[in-house]
Formats: sequence, structure tokens, C-alpha cells
Amino acid sequence: MNRSSHTQNTQRTAAPVALFSTSAATPVEHRAWVNWLNSAEGRGFIQQERLTQAELDAAREGRDYGATGWLDRLKKKALKAAFKSLPTSWQKKIKDWAERGTNYFKSKWDSLPGWVKKTLTLGGAISVKTVIEWLIDILL
Repeated sequence: MNRSSHTQNTQRTAAPVALFSTSAATPVEHRAWVNWLNSAEGRGFIQQERLTQAELDAAREGRDYGATGWLDRLKKKALKAAFKSLPTSWQKKIKDWAERGTNYFKSKWDSLPGWVKKTLTLGGAISVKTVIEWLIDILL
């Protein structure tokens, strides 16, 4: 490939992320998601899920890949992995909250230490409301 075509290709792929985003995520959540993907936990998750380069590009751009809902399913898997990375005592406590329902879980959320909240929201990539809904779905 000659240098000018490489520059043109680079410019095409460097388009603003907002042009590709079909996700309901806010720009802050999207940046947090990209930061999480680039973190040690995110890189481990990517490796474990064996994402293709096209899937990884779609995930970083915040757009669905192939079937509708792929990005949310990917985030749900990441949340499940993050939950499983917590110490067993925290897993048990959160599972107990999930069994008591959404309102109870919401009322207890603020009592979680910051590091647990950060882990479960993937550094802010998933809203608290979504984390609670998805955890209840995952755990029950």
C-alpha cells in the first residue's frame, strides 16, 4: 500500500465515534467503556471472549456488530465477569440483595464501597440502573 492510500484509510477510520454509535450510552459512558476495554480487566475480557478485530472495533466505537443487541450482550458478559471477580463475600451480599428485588438493591447500592461500584459499572461504562437490572437478571 502506498503512503497516500494509507493516509486516506487512516483518515476514514478516524471518523468521530458519534457517527457510528447506535448505542443508547451517553458519551461519558462510552468513554468509560473504551477506557475499560483498554484496562487490564478489559484486555483480559477481550482475550477470553476471543473477539475478532471487527468485533473489537465495533465495541470500541459503541456500535452493534451483526445481530441487534450484540453490544449490550457483550457488556452483560463483562458485568458477569466483573461480578465474578469480586471477593466471595461481596458476591454473596449482592446476590442476597438481588433476591430481595430491585428496590431493595437500589436502596443498598450507596452502601457499597467505591471500588465495588467501579468494578460493577465497569468504571462508569454501565449506568447503576442497568447494573442493578442486569445483575438481578444474571443472578436469579
